[in-house]
Amino acid sequence: MSEPLVIVGNGMAAARLVDELAKTALGRYAVAVIGEEPRLAYNRVLLSSVLAGETGSHEIELRPADWWRHRGVTVRYGYRVTEIDTGRRELKIEGEESMEYSKLVLAIGSTPLRLNVPGADLAGVHTFRDTRDVDLLLTLAAARKRVVVVGGGLLGLEAAYGLAKAGAPVTLLHLMDRLMERQLDGPAANLLKTLVERKGIRIMLNASTARIHGEEGHVEAVELADGTRIEADAVIFAAGIRPNIGLAKDAGIAVNRGIVVNDEMQTASPDIYALGECAEHRGNCYGLVEPAYEQARVLARHLAGRPAAYQGSVVSTNLKVSGVSVFSAGDFMGGEGSESLVLSDRRRGTYKKLVIADGRLTGAVLIGDTVDALWYLELIRNRDKVAAIRADMMFGRALARPSKAA
Repeated sequence: MSEPLVIVGNGMAAARLVDELAKTALGRYAVAVIGEEPRLAYNRVLLSSVLAGETGSHEIELRPADWWRHRGVTVRYGYRVTEIDTGRRELKIEGEESMEYSKLVLAIGSTPLRLNVPGADLAGVHTFRDTRDVDLLLTLAAARKRVVVVGGGLLGLEAAYGLAKAGAPVTLLHLMDRLMERQLDGPAANLLKTLVERKGIRIMLNASTARIHGEEGHVEAVELADGTRIEADAVIFAAGIRPNIGLAKDAGIAVNRGIVVNDEMQTASPDIYALGECAEHRGNCYGLVEPAYEQARVLARHLAGRPAAYQGSVVSTNLKVSGVSVFSAGDFMGGEGSESLVLSDRRRGTYKKLVIADGRLTGAVLIGDTVDALWYLELIRNRDKVAAIRADMMFGRALARPSKAA
């Protein structure tokens, strides 16, 4: 008889784990997936494209219903797990239901941060995280509401672009001195700001949100720490995410910033695992898709009884941000003993920076032209020597003659 394996969470990490399990341990487990969102797993990265009208909501679904069914997976979406009873190996589900498990995987993602400022609880203050948020923001854009987006990271830029493309006047506020400071250096961020502003989005840097004003319980304006007042009909918080750890913590499972796991993605509790945005591995919580996929591959092999260990991920971003192609990977800032190769053409809207240390490519940032992004990422991950291609590597794989690399 197949062993009961329950996955809590029906997002991208859970879908990839099921796919990997089907390849490595088909028939070994009776897999059930429980998701709180009222639909099948979808590509969260494409939410801004849905908001911008570039992609239909139905088009971002990762797998159709029959894909899950053909793999023998029971999917229950629109259900919230309220408690884990580790002693009885049982999940309690909202509505007085329960489900037993032999092995349990927590892929419960994260929650968007809401700034703790006066007025944050007013009507008209929202987040941008799932398809339900997209439906609400589309309503705002259709009514041409003035929107302030708080947060100049990836999530905030995506929300701002989608809203502006859908027709809303948008102002984006960012606390730091440059956009996407975790993924871009100064010149790259400056170019991105210029390209995004060309799309009709007003961007204010070094902008600390102090208060949200409203009359009769609804948003009217945002006030900054320096006293600047920005009129607004709605405010979108997109200033970061927090791993969902409450379910695990209440069950006595070890947590820190995320749910603590080892190299096999195991928590401190027997037969309970975690992966994706909710997991903390060697002190790191990755809020990106690729690390979750790498973790899913490792966990699937482990659950299949094969040797596997997750060593951490080279963090990379390779996306269209507000309609602009952006790539970032590795140690893109560079440090002592490193050198940087830079090619900048603001007129064409392109910027390339390659960081080399100890004869290897250790980091890269690309804006505009990202055709060779995956090749650069391969060089970084493989720690290949680049002496023989150093003179040409800035111009891409086709000219760099990688076969001559030392």
